[in-house]
Amino acid sequence: MRSTRLMCFKLADLPKKCYIFLDVVNYPPVDGRRERLLAHFNVPGFVASRTCFELNGYFGSKASYSDKSSPVHVTSYTTWFRCLVKMVRKTDDGHDGGPEYATGSKDYKWFEMSFFTRWESRGLCQVLCVDTPPDFPDQLCKLLQKQDKLDFRDPFAMHAALVDQMVVYYDISVWRVRDPVRHLEKTRMRTGTSFSPMHEISRHAIHTAEILEAATNTLNEMQRCRAVIYERLPDDPGETHKGQAKDYAQFQITLLRSLKLRSDSNQERLRNEVNLAFNNLARQDNSVMKSIALLTMIFLPATFISAIFSTTFFNYADDGSWQISDKLWIYWATTVPGTIVIVILWRIWLAHSDSIIGFSETHWKGAKIWWKRRSAPKPNKIEQA
Repeated sequence: MRSTRLMCFKLADLPKKCYIFLDVVNYPPVDGRRERLLAHFNVPGFVASRTCFELNGYFGSKASYSDKSSPVHVTSYTTWFRCLVKMVRKTDDGHDGGPEYATGSKDYKWFEMSFFTRWESRGLCQVLCVDTPPDFPDQLCKLLQKQDKLDFRDPFAMHAALVDQMVVYYDISVWRVRDPVRHLEKTRMRTGTSFSPMHEISRHAIHTAEILEAATNTLNEMQRCRAVIYERLPDDPGETHKGQAKDYAQFQITLLRSLKLRSDSNQERLRNEVNLAFNNLARQDNSVMKSIALLTMIFLPATFISAIFSTTFFNYADDGSWQISDKLWIYWATTVPGTIVIVILWRIWLAHSDSIIGFSETHWKGAKIWWKRRSAPKPNKIEQA
């Protein structure tokens, strides 16, 4: 079995048992060439459409059977599935020591991995891998070297290592979202400038949770198809092999579910940090309002006294003496009751504001209806007759 990159040689020249890696830049566009490429793997033409190319995940399969033999068995089997992974740029004190995948101008990189497999009972087993991370082929070879020899009587023999490596990338993706969240928890920034990176990290966390859910659904469907096809194999690999293969696939599904839980935890932790930042800003605003209130209280007595002395109740005579009007009592007789009335109205408003607003809205609506009826043109007496 070989791992090779599809560049410019013919599909007919490919080894019978191989993984083929194709960069997304070299992936044929939707103009007929992509359909011809996927036709080699017996994949339906609709899978080559833009609709399927932009989905976050799917799994499909197609089997051919020997109708003339008894019992009926599978002669060829094709699968196609899609799994996305989002790699966020590494932090300086990141959890993993892997390579940097987000090498562009953005702080993240999407890998929209698509896989197409073709298996035939006569010994053909080819897997086309599109838009995988650059180190996927090398990491896949290392995994295959550690495993037992593949049993190619199983149409899913070459899937297990692929899924293993995909789980590794999902784990890296989740941790690289967790690292900036942990950085926020440590620094506890309280300024408004922290909200922009918070919301950016939140977007990455939401995407990661979405693709993990989609990948789990994809593997569940793969597991269902595996159980069905194992009942129709022409050369049975044995109950031990089939049972272990299904158990290991179920183990891979549980790994993705655990990563999904960790991703959900990242979202909750980030939500807590956002709430904490809002609370800190509210507390800062409260401190500012208290400072303004204190300054107001400091200058209020002086303002009040100067306002009183600036009235006409106080005046200077021609000889420079200070004169006070004998009508000063009028000021106090009007100011004190007015202040008391305002305080009482304010207390009534606080206690019954909802009822007052509801009462006003009800009567206002009734008044508008009455006015519309009153202003509506009345029918002519001749028309009534």
